[in-house]
Amino acid sequence: MKKTVLIFGIAAMFMSCGTSSTDSSTASTSEAQEAAVAESANQSFTVNAAESSVSWKGTKPAGDAHTGTVAIKKGMLSAEGNVITAGSFVMDLTQMTVTDEGMDDETKGKLVGHLSNGDFFEVEKYPMARFEVSSATADSLTGNLTIKDVTKSITVPYFFQNDNGAAMASSTFTIDRTIWGVTYNSGNFFENLGDYLIDDMVSFQVSLKASK
Repeated sequence: MKKTVLIFGIAAMFMSCGTSSTDSSTASTSEAQEAAVAESANQSFTVNAAESSVSWKGTKPAGDAHTGTVAIKKGMLSAEGNVITAGSFVMDLTQMTVTDEGMDDETKGKLVGHLSNGDFFEVEKYPMARFEVSSATADSLTGNLTIKDVTKSITVPYFFQNDNGAAMASSTFTIDRTIWGVTYNSGNFFENLGDYLIDDMVSFQVSLKASK
């Protein structure tokens, strides 16, 4: 009987040791997995200003249009998977260009000057514009767009992709320029403009490249 008890005691000891080892290994693996998930769930990216761009297009009811770009000064993004959770970027209006096909450089320069003066963006007084995300879903961003020190909330569609730490975000949308106080030759503020009438809606294409 004593021999039987001793055998069971030794077996129980080995079973206990084995269980303890397995639990420790499982806990260690679980913690590693949780750490990996946490790392992938919260990633921050710095926008590469030189490789990012904002393109704009303004039109007239008659069919004429002007196109151009605005430089990105800086920005950041945070994401979980392919869903943006936070972010902001600053546009440098002093680095505005006109890209109309067939327009000579002198005329482009004059148009940039007009867009920069008090009729439009008052760049000397308000050199920067800013967009900051306030909430997001898998395919739309809501954020505060500040132009000429006027801040308004807008919601825009977007696409985001993270390829091993190299991220790309893009969006195409339109805004009503008059909401930010840019009312030059708007039919809602002036009458009898004829061919000088300019559409209130301005189109934008934003492309941001960023890295961890």
